[in-house]
Amino acid sequence: MCRICEGNPFSLKTFNEFKSKARESANNFDSLTTFLSHAKAVDKLRFDSGNEWGEPKISQSVTNLIFANPGADEGLLLFTLGCWLDMQAKYTVVWNSYLKQAKKWLQGNEPLPRAKFELTAKHLLLTKSSITKIGSLSLWFTLKINQIAKENGEAKGNIYRLAGAMCHDLYSKPEAVDYLRKGMLPKQFSGGDHKRFWMFLMFLRRDNSVVKCLFSRALSKIEGGNKAVQYWYNDKYFDPLECELPVDTWVLKNWNKMSKKLNHASFKTNYTAQVAARARELALKANMSPSMLDAMLFYS
Repeated sequence: MCRICEGNPFSLKTFNEFKSKARESANNFDSLTTFLSHAKAVDKLRFDSGNEWGEPKISQSVTNLIFANPGADEGLLLFTLGCWLDMQAKYTVVWNSYLKQAKKWLQGNEPLPRAKFELTAKHLLLTKSSITKIGSLSLWFTLKINQIAKENGEAKGNIYRLAGAMCHDLYSKPEAVDYLRKGMLPKQFSGGDHKRFWMFLMFLRRDNSVVKCLFSRALSKIEGGNKAVQYWYNDKYFDPLECELPVDTWVLKNWNKMSKKLNHASFKTNYTAQVAARARELALKANMSPSMLDAMLFYS
């Protein structure tokens, strides 16, 4: 059970405490070792508490439509669509107005959200089409996770293999599918090229609070779902080290600020894809997921 299940809703107070902690950590380090230590601490606070969802402009909508949705499968689907919609728009608009529009669109009561914005529309349409064919998003994840685990066992690359299935059925990136299905990360499919995809996968695999609870509850209603959840949260089967750092222009800016503060000129980059590559190299040397850097860079 998560905080929502236990009647402990998001609040402005806990949101502000989380944001303050992240900003304090981001501005209070004097070495790479300290930076990584702070990043781990903020990351743990983020994914153990779910406090960032207490942002007052979105907390009610994400609670009602996603995390406290009586239909966990619909909540999971709306969370997925929200991540696809979260591109070149204010996140307070995405997780409030667009999320409500997505709910009505699924019910057939409103047009596709951002219908003329091809960068998001194609993903929503593909996801809905695939889910209509298979029956539910929870069933899709159950089948794919169990299949990958049984075919490959305790293997590196399984998160990439699931990403390949997602890029075929849920997120329109067909040119990356074959490479990902082999358990390898294509050069043109990093967290700097497809931030929203990796943001979704990061939350789905690494969150220990409200997203994990939602995902587990949704799959538990499907035959084989509990087994899929066990596989998914087992590092030997789906290694969180394979979760990319989601990078946008804001994270790029803060990465370069960190680089300047540490006097690591070699870290400085001009492109989001370069940040993803260098963050991956840095994080893996420290045996941490590249996505573990996200909270501190995003909220700094």
